[in-house]
Amino acid sequence: MPRPNRTTKRSAPSGAPSAIWWRIALILLAGALAYSNSLSGPFVFDDETAIVGNPAIRSLSTALAPQMNSPVAGRPAVALSFAANFALGELNVRVYHATNIAIHLACALLLFGIVRRTLMLPRLEQQFGPAAANLALATGLLWVVHPLNTEPVSYLTQRTESMMALCYLTTLYASLRAHFSPRPATWRALAILSCAAGMACKETMATVPFMVVLFDRIFVFGSFAQALSARWRFYGGLALSWIVLLYLILPGPRHGSAGFSTPVDSWTYLLNQARMIVRYLRLVLWPRDLVMHYGAPFAVTLAAVLPYAVAVAGLLLLTVMCLRWQPAVGFLGVWVFVTLAPASSVIPIATEVGAERRMYLPLMGILALIVCGLYGIESIRQRTSSRHAMLIVATLTIVLGAGTIARNQEYASGLSLAQASLSRWPSDLAHGAVGSELARLHRDTEALPELRIGARTDPRTRYNLGITLFNLKQLDESIAALQVLVDEHPSREEIPWARRTIGYALSLQGRWPQAINELRVALSMAPNDSQAKTLLAAAYVNEGLALADAGRFTDAVQSFREALKIEPDSIRLRHNLAAALIDSGDLAGGLAEARQTVARDPADASSYDLIGRALAMQGNLDEAITQFEQAARLAPNDAAIQDDLQRALAARGRQ
Repeated sequence: MPRPNRTTKRSAPSGAPSAIWWRIALILLAGALAYSNSLSGPFVFDDETAIVGNPAIRSLSTALAPQMNSPVAGRPAVALSFAANFALGELNVRVYHATNIAIHLACALLLFGIVRRTLMLPRLEQQFGPAAANLALATGLLWVVHPLNTEPVSYLTQRTESMMALCYLTTLYASLRAHFSPRPATWRALAILSCAAGMACKETMATVPFMVVLFDRIFVFGSFAQALSARWRFYGGLALSWIVLLYLILPGPRHGSAGFSTPVDSWTYLLNQARMIVRYLRLVLWPRDLVMHYGAPFAVTLAAVLPYAVAVAGLLLLTVMCLRWQPAVGFLGVWVFVTLAPASSVIPIATEVGAERRMYLPLMGILALIVCGLYGIESIRQRTSSRHAMLIVATLTIVLGAGTIARNQEYASGLSLAQASLSRWPSDLAHGAVGSELARLHRDTEALPELRIGARTDPRTRYNLGITLFNLKQLDESIAALQVLVDEHPSREEIPWARRTIGYALSLQGRWPQAINELRVALSMAPNDSQAKTLLAAAYVNEGLALADAGRFTDAVQSFREALKIEPDSIRLRHNLAAALIDSGDLAGGLAEARQTVARDPADASSYDLIGRALAMQGNLDEAITQFEQAARLAPNDAAIQDDLQRALAARGRQ
C-alpha cells in the first residue's frame, strides 16, 4: 500500500526562541492593557442568573447541574469555572474578570502559534516562512485588542464563547503539533481531550472535527483519502466527542430560547442572519457603535434582505471557488462560515437575532486573511518595508485597543451599556434592558414605560415588568403580566420566581386559596426557595385565621396543619393550631398541641391560657386555674388572661 503523501516526521522550523518570546510578551501586554479597565466592571444582565443568583456555583459538586434554561445550562465546563471563581473569591467581580481576560489572552497565544506554524508548513514555507512570526504577531495583536471581542471578555457570562474558543484552538493547535512532534500520541490525546471539553462549553465546538480534517487536507495531505488513511483513529477520537455534546443537548437545556422548538421558524431566522452577517463584517473593519442587545428575530421577506443575502451568498460562492484555486484562502473562508454557522444560520435563537460575541472565532479567520493576504500580494510586499509594516500594525493595534478601552467604559454599569444599545440599535430587547436596569436602581416609575415596550416580545422583560408593577403596588397588573409569562413560557428559568410573586400579590389581596396554589407550584419548581416557603406558610396561616374568624374551625385546623409542615418549629403556628382545635371542639387535640407549645417555649403565656381554657371546658377547674395563674405570672398585664382567671375562680366558687 503506498505511503500517504504527507510531511515527514521532522521538527517544523520554529525560529530563534528569543524571537518568539518577545512576540508572545507583546501580545500579552497589548491584551492586558486593552482590558485593564474592565476588571472592576459589575455583574450585568445574564450575570445575575448565571453567577450572582446561581446557587449551583456555590459548590464544585453542584456546579455540573445548573438550572434548565439558564445561560450555563448544558455547558457544565463553564459552570464549573464559575464555581472555581466563587470558591476563590465568592462574588468578587475582579476574580471573574481576571479569569475572562486570562482565557482571552490564552486564545490570542494559540492563534499566534497556529498562524505561525501553519505559515511554516512546507506548502507555505517558501512564500510565508521568513515572515511567519511577524505575520502571526500582526494577526494576534489585531485580534487580541479588537473591540468586536469585548463582549466575550468583558461580559462575564459570555465566557461560554471564549472557553469554547480556547478548546477549539487547543484542538487545532495540538493536532498541528502532532504532525511534527516526537511524541505525536501526546498531542493527539490533548486534542481529543480539549475537543471533548469544548463540547461542554458551547455547541459551536461541534464543528471543530470538520475543521481539523479540512486543515489537514489543505495544508498537510494531498487528498482526503490520504488524510483519512493516516489519521482515521485520531479523527474518530475527535468525532467521539460529539457524544458529550449529544448527552448535554438532548435534554433541551435551553429549549425555551434556542432550537427548532422555539416560535421562530428556520427560514425567518436565516433571512434575519443575512443582514446580521453583513453588519458583523462591517464591524470587523469599522468597530464602532457596538451593540449588546439586537433584539429578537422579526418577520422579514426575502426581498427586504435581498442585497444582504446576495452579498453573503457571493462570499460563500467565492469561498467555494477559493477551495479549488486557492485552498489556503478557501480554508479561512470556510473557517468564518463554519464557526459562525451554528448560531447564524438555520437553527433559531428566539431571544436574540444577533450577537457580536458570535464573531469571536470568525474574526480570527478574517484578520489572518487580511494580514497574510496583503503580504501575499507581491507589489504590496515589495513597496512596504518590514519597518513600515510593523508601524502600520502598531498604529492599528493602538487604535483598536483604544476602541476596546472605550467600549469597556460602557460596561461600567448595566444602564450605560443598555442605553448605548438602545441609541445604536433600537429594539424591544434594548428598551427592556434599559427598563430593567432602571428598575434595578429602584427607579421604577422611569422604568415602567421602557419595560412595557420590551415586554411585547422579550420574556425576561415581561418578568421584570411584573416585578416592577408589584413594587409599585399595582397588583392586578403585576399578576396579569406575570401570568402571560407563565402561560406562554412555562419552562423559562424565571417561572418559579414569577409564580412566587403572583402568589405574594394574591396574598396581599387576601385571595388565600389562589395564593396558596401559586406558591405550592413555585415551591415544587424550586424546592430550596426559602422565600417561597415563608410566603406559603404565611398564606396558610392567614387563610386559617380568616376561616377561624368565619367560624370554620375545622377548615382552619387543616390550614394551620399545612403551615406547620413547612415550619414545624414555629411556636406561633402551633399555638394557632391548638386554638383552632379547641374552638372546633377537639379539646384533647388542642390540649396536646398547647402542651407541646409550652414544652418548646415555657415562657409562652398565651399557650398556658389555652390549656386553661381547654381544661375549664372539660370541667377541670382546679388545674385550669393553675394554668391561668402561670399565664398571669408570665403576662401580668394581659387583660384577657386576667379575665379568664377571674371567671375560672368564680366558677369554682359557685360549685
